[in-house]
Amino acid sequence: MRQWNRLDTVLNRFVEEETLTGCGLQIYRDNQLIYNNCVGAASADGTRPLTQDTRLRLHSMSKTFTCAALMTLYDKGLFALNDPVAEYLPEFSNPVVCVSDTDINDVVPAKAPITIRHLLTMTSGLPYWSFLPGEGIIQDDILVTVNEMAEGFREGKTYELADFVKKIAQKPLRFHPGEHWLYGLNHTVVGRLAEVLSGKRLSEYLKEAIWEPIGLDHTCFYMHVPEDEEIADLMVARELCEALGRKIGKDVFPAARGKAFGSKEDVLPGTNMGIELPCGGMISTLRDLGRYYAMLANGGQWEGAQILSRRTIDLMRTNHLTAEQLPDFTHMINRGFGYGLGYRTMCNPAEAGFYLPDRSFGWDGACGNFGIANPDHRLALVFVEQSLPHHIDYTIPRVIAAMNADMEL
Repeated sequence: MRQWNRLDTVLNRFVEEETLTGCGLQIYRDNQLIYNNCVGAASADGTRPLTQDTRLRLHSMSKTFTCAALMTLYDKGLFALNDPVAEYLPEFSNPVVCVSDTDINDVVPAKAPITIRHLLTMTSGLPYWSFLPGEGIIQDDILVTVNEMAEGFREGKTYELADFVKKIAQKPLRFHPGEHWLYGLNHTVVGRLAEVLSGKRLSEYLKEAIWEPIGLDHTCFYMHVPEDEEIADLMVARELCEALGRKIGKDVFPAARGKAFGSKEDVLPGTNMGIELPCGGMISTLRDLGRYYAMLANGGQWEGAQILSRRTIDLMRTNHLTAEQLPDFTHMINRGFGYGLGYRTMCNPAEAGFYLPDRSFGWDGACGNFGIANPDHRLALVFVEQSLPHHIDYTIPRVIAAMNADMEL
């Protein structure tokens, strides 16, 4: 029987040293669950243990489901990567690029249309909203829209994903499509594109195409979590509480250790508009995430269900960034990776500082969840926690090093 002494020690140390309140890890090899361990708590007071069935906020790990959903439609021959998005979403027919740092109305026509490839690879020029004010005039303008929608939702208004995407389409781009890589709202548009191509609400199509076929019984958008089921507390650092205007003791409550503050609500902007947010609004569990990444590692199959074709998965885990775009991407945990169709993909272990087989691919989320899969080795790893800011640059290299040592990958 394989011993996991190093890996067990690493996970326990994260909690003992108070870096994390709780964390969990699953590893699949050859379609078998070979490691499953959770340590620490899912609640700020330490009374609720973190388990493989604890519901967790995914934040940007939601993007991997959204992109996979669109690629199931690619497998059906419903679009090509170089199709202009405006063929399916006319609101993107006349994109413009802002050429000023101070005047959002100082724009020029985009040199090229936004394509579906641009959206999947985050090279369209669409930025995110500001998570904190002052990140840029376009980002701040999108934040105003996000806050207006959140206020409207609190007042009883209802919105659909289509409403938000139409507002996104009215914003100028940061650069001409294809010139750079920029982490932005691309995959929110991908989610809307999946709705148009499938003729179904995004949650309905995800359930039909991915979630139900592989038995992801506890994966959904946050508004669909049953009222009687709790989500793990979100552990928020004091400085982030203050920056987001949250009051400790009112909006968030002290954790037992006093280093983080727990919130039952999501404190990030954009998560409270009442829409199925494709880029960050999903909830899942370690068990469900493990099965999903195991499916990717198994070439798109799970227990007889073909979710994605193997060749499509190979396309998704191929680096699509050019030499000019790649420097925009390769920083922090992205060092040594390229970027495919919604997933980072391993290109250079020496640069990354840890070893994963070539073209291992996956993504992460703002509160520290991380997944990676490799169909060549039929290997999948999912690590979960719930803290803001996350500790991925600290946790993941250590987890992967210990995994490699314990299983001699």
